[in-house]
This record gives sequence, C-alpha cells and structure tokens, in this order.
Amino acid sequence: MIRLISTINDYCLYLLVFSVTFEYWDPFKLVGSYSVTFFMTMFYFATWVPLISKNFSFHPLKKFVIPLLLLIVVGFVFSALNSQYVDEMRFAFHQRALLLIVLMTFIASHIYNKPKILPFVLNSYIASILLLFLLVTLGQGVTYIHGRIYLFGENPNVLGVKAVLAFLIAMSKLISNFSFKRMAIIVPICLPFISLTVLSGSRGAFISMFLGLGVLLFFRKTGVVNKWAIFIIGVFASSFLISYLLETNPVIASRLLETVEKGDTGRNVLWDAAFNIIADHTIIGTGFAGVIPMMYAYSGIPKNPHNIFLYLFISCGLPGILLFITFLVRLAKSLLRHYRVYGNSLNLVLFVIVIFNMSKQGGSIGKILFWLFFAILIGSTAHVLPNYNKQKRLTE
Repeated sequence: MIRLISTINDYCLYLLVFSVTFEYWDPFKLVGSYSVTFFMTMFYFATWVPLISKNFSFHPLKKFVIPLLLLIVVGFVFSALNSQYVDEMRFAFHQRALLLIVLMTFIASHIYNKPKILPFVLNSYIASILLLFLLVTLGQGVTYIHGRIYLFGENPNVLGVKAVLAFLIAMSKLISNFSFKRMAIIVPICLPFISLTVLSGSRGAFISMFLGLGVLLFFRKTGVVNKWAIFIIGVFASSFLISYLLETNPVIASRLLETVEKGDTGRNVLWDAAFNIIADHTIIGTGFAGVIPMMYAYSGIPKNPHNIFLYLFISCGLPGILLFITFLVRLAKSLLRHYRVYGNSLNLVLFVIVIFNMSKQGGSIGKILFWLFFAILIGSTAHVLPNYNKQKRLTE
C-alpha cells in the first residue's frame, strides 16, 4: 500500500511541476480564486501524509531551510515593530513565502530521497512549456499590450523566464551528450521556447537565454579543443540569433536600445527609492507590510522594488538580507561541489538564471516558479555534501 501511495506521490509531483506553468489558466471556469497549481499542491501534500515518517528527510536540508524560516521570523518581528502598516495579523508575515518555503522543502526532500525522478521532473516542466506554446499558437488566453504577449493575464517577464528555463534544460541535454541524432530532436523542441521568449518582449529573458547558454558551455567538462570548438560555434550561432531577433522584433530591439543608451532598466526610480529607504532603515526593516507604503512615500509609486535583495533589505533589514545571502551561499557551495563530482553544469545555470530574474521581477519572493527550482537544486545536490566532505577528509 505504501509503495502505491509513494508512486502516486511521484506522479502528483510531476503534475504539480507541470501545473506551475499554468497557474493563471482556468479552462473550465471552476477554480475561481484558486488556481490549478493550488489544487495540485493540495493533492501533493495529501499524498505526503502517510509517507512523512519514512520518506521525509529534513536533516540534510536544514542548512538551507533554517535561514529561510528565520527570515520569515525576522520579517514578522519587524512587522510588529512597525504595526502602523499591519491591518490584519496575516499581513504581519509573508504567508505565501512561508507556504512556498514549506513546499520547497517537501519537493527537495522528495528529489533527495528519489534522485531517479529528477529527469521526469525536468521533462514535465519542458512538456508544460510546449503545451503553453500550443495554447499561444491557438490564441487561447492571449492578449497583446504594447507588442508584448500576456497569457491569461500573466506578466510577460514571467512568461519569458519560464521559456528560457525550458530552453536551457533542453540544451543541457544536447550539450552534455552531443550527437547529431539528439540535435535533430532537441533543436526543433527549443524553437517554441525561443519564440515564447521573443513574444514576451522581456529584456531579462532575452539576456538570460544567452547568459545561461554561455554558463552552460563555459562549465562543460571536456577537452580544450572540444570546448573551444563548441564555444566558437556557440558564439556564431548566438550572434546570428541575436541579430535575427533584433531585426525581426522591434519591441525587444527598442527596449534593449533604451537600456544601452540611457541605462534605463525600467526600474531605476524604484531602485533609487529602495536604496534611500535602506539608507534610512539599515538595521531594522519596515516589515513585509511596510514595503509598499515606504516605497510610495519615497518614490510616489506604490510598488515593491522589483528586486528580491532590495525587497528583503527593506522589509527585514540587515539581519534578513544576511539570512537570505547565507541561504544562497550555502546553495552555491552545494552546486559547485556537485559540479566538481559529476561535471554537470545545468544546476549552476539554473541557479544563475533564477537569481538574475529574482533580481529584476516584482514579487519574486511569492512566485512558485523560483521556489520550485530552488527545490530542484537543493534536492538534486544535497546528497553530495556528506559524500564530498568524507572524501575530502580521506585525501587530506
């Protein structure tokens, strides 16, 4: 019976990963304020109930999870100290971020205990983006504003980064084990991802695609001649693709030109205001509920700073940002150890792209997409730490 529930638990994870892409899709008008992703999360947690005692492993994950939980506590304390911004108790802490951290922990533990499911998890994500492209092709839920695509009302920047992550996962399968047969399969699969990135008109997604591809090639373990050959081919292919996209897509071309010529990222006013707030509230933050009021007071714009580091520095002060950096540093070390042992650079690429996009998107602390990939990165690399440290002690 437990084996059957464990198998169901695996498939619920695949469906949850698949559903993350369609968080705003409501094809049958049944879910109302609850998303498809929400229901899949509930199903996933339900299948965990009889498995927790045997399959859930917190100890190998605690060095990643504890700093994040302490971050939520710090934010709650600073919200209490700035109670004028708190209308209700639920606004005193970031409820969604807390729930996503818990979900991240369960997914990471799942992958940690069953590393063989990782390819199925990644393939589920790729399949979801292919379906997304099909919906765009059929015109389902598509609207265009200023030449940028909005799918079911979702921010085009988020759509762009979703497509880029799928592109990089697919390309890593080709680069890690290159053959012309694999290339004939994977390259056509990647074309929809490139198309979605272009349609999003997102500068960050556009840069992420080539940044991630560069990291993927740079960290690939191979001979010097082979690496240079792949690098040169990659440079020519990237140059051709960039030129083609800039010539055929005026939206991306104009947005990139504006950034290069004027240094305008579209977030300059928000970031300037955020730095001023941090200068005035360096140690003690405003609490989670105080971010928007303080941003409005300093910039006249009631928005968060569109940068995860600035957001946490404002809300949680110096203690909070140090806790988040601790989490990132520990995860980065784990990824580097995994790379040294296995030579797979995909995890490093995903880490770079996730952090890059969290640094430029509003509300990124509450986006399930980013916490999903944190879970994948933690779960697929945490097992290396004890083995790596044991091997290191033996060689010293």
